[in-house]
Amino acid sequence: MFKIAKYKWQALLLISLAYYASFSVKAFVYLIFVILSTYFSAIYLEKHKNKLVLALTLILNFGMLSLVKFTRVNIFENFIPLGISFYTFMATGYVIDVYRGKYEAQKNIFKYSLFVSFFPQMMQGPISRYDDISNGLYHDDSSVTDISYGLMLILYGFFKKLVIADRAAVFVNKVFTEPDLYSGIFVFIAIIFYSIQIYCDFSGGIDVARGAAYLFGVKLDRNFKRPFFATSLADFWRRWHTSLGSWMKDYVFYSLSLSKAFVFINKKSRKHLGRKFGKYLTLSIASFVVYFIIGIWHGAGLNFLAFGLYNGTIISLGLIFEDRNKAFREKIGLKDTSLTYRVLKICSTLLIVFIGRYFTRSAGLRTALHMMKKTLVDRSFRYAATGLSKLDYAVILISLILVFIVSLAEEKEIDVKEKVLKLKPIYLFTGLIIFMAFVAYFGVFASGFTKVDFIYRNY
Repeated sequence: MFKIAKYKWQALLLISLAYYASFSVKAFVYLIFVILSTYFSAIYLEKHKNKLVLALTLILNFGMLSLVKFTRVNIFENFIPLGISFYTFMATGYVIDVYRGKYEAQKNIFKYSLFVSFFPQMMQGPISRYDDISNGLYHDDSSVTDISYGLMLILYGFFKKLVIADRAAVFVNKVFTEPDLYSGIFVFIAIIFYSIQIYCDFSGGIDVARGAAYLFGVKLDRNFKRPFFATSLADFWRRWHTSLGSWMKDYVFYSLSLSKAFVFINKKSRKHLGRKFGKYLTLSIASFVVYFIIGIWHGAGLNFLAFGLYNGTIISLGLIFEDRNKAFREKIGLKDTSLTYRVLKICSTLLIVFIGRYFTRSAGLRTALHMMKKTLVDRSFRYAATGLSKLDYAVILISLILVFIVSLAEEKEIDVKEKVLKLKPIYLFTGLIIFMAFVAYFGVFASGFTKVDFIYRNY
């Protein structure tokens, strides 16, 4: 019997390429360039383990990425192609994996093109690995459960984006556009709102992408693992944008740490500086390089460079003073497993994260430092209209409580969406209708403000 599913990957390829071409023909040509350069490189490197060819492939692709993102070259008419960093990281990671012998190169160029261009992940990731999603892309593994779960993810993603993130953006934009109208405390509140905005915007977009992929039986990376429950900055980055973190760990951190140069530095530093400091020296250098790259991945300004160095410094200091912190906790009788200690660690981590957000939200380094100074020095109670009504604040609060409950359940390894799908049909149908109406009304019809694009769509 004829089955449409038999041509699933071919249909997905056509949809994906048409979707991307609809944004820009020039950007589409660039996507084809990335596909072709990495496809032929992987085919060659599978048989010939040539480091020079690998290096040239990486330099070519990341060089072009840097040229497009960080220079004034006007080949794309003053805009950055959709998802350019995400698919470049995916394609180059694939080439490195083939070079390392992790899996065989995909010989069918059209199947490989689907891996790089699969439309749900083109907006803002996640950065998928070939061996994780290839089976779902090329075979009919979808089910009714997958479709139901995917629709739930899409609805929840739009809830976080439209109802929470876009509302929080109004407050944030007002304060950062006219900061002199607000006192220091409101600047800090705006930073908290921005942290909420960027989380709900980015994770909401990922939920939509994962949900769309589920409809076709493709399981994309979660990309977020409740980052606001993190107990250290390093833990936060292990939970935030996990596909980028794992990419950096596998292809940058380990590559540096295990390189001959770093092994030599490690050996000499242990000999002359002591075993402990020598160990942490190379780890700290590798961490600095990783967070420097993450910083410039966000943008070319000095504020993004400062953001990377800020995170690298905090995490390196955490490594160096880890033993002393442990000894201090034992001395005062504070157990690592206690609720008090965990709450304190979460709160201190959130404060560190909030400080870092001054760099990424501000237009430049000077503005970021000015906003920090204003937060500390301007102690008056001065504010202007924020663009949000009392109802908007109430909607944000109620919505955040719901997100917190879902996140807390997931932290305890309970998948709320799966639980919801197991409800009796009458309860499930009623609940979904109410939730859809809530999202439609407060996210689209009653917002009263302009919708904003996903923050990471041009990264």
